[in-house]
Amino acid sequence: MLCGEIWTVVPLQHPKPRPALVLSVDAWNRYAPDIVLIPLTTQPGPSRPTVRGKGLRRASYAKCGAIGAIPKERLEKRIGLADADSMAAVAAEVRRLLE
Repeated sequence: MLCGEIWTVVPLQHPKPRPALVLSVDAWNRYAPDIVLIPLTTQPGPSRPTVRGKGLRRASYAKCGAIGAIPKERLEKRIGLADADSMAAVAAEVRRLLE
């Protein structure tokens, strides 16, 4: 699991797998039991930068206000990798939300 990868995950409160973007740094991902993710949606909105990358079939947006951690066991399948511009936009929006 690497920062910028897109995975399907089974959220703790939701039985249906959902796509999510890995936000935590690679060193954390290698050793920690959980991983920091931002869920993806097909609905644009505030604090939802566009995410482009290989493996996404539809226009996708990062729900930056819903950032959270999930146990690695909840990750199902690697979908692809977000491009550098998308990661920069997501990082900027997360910083904006936390300031």
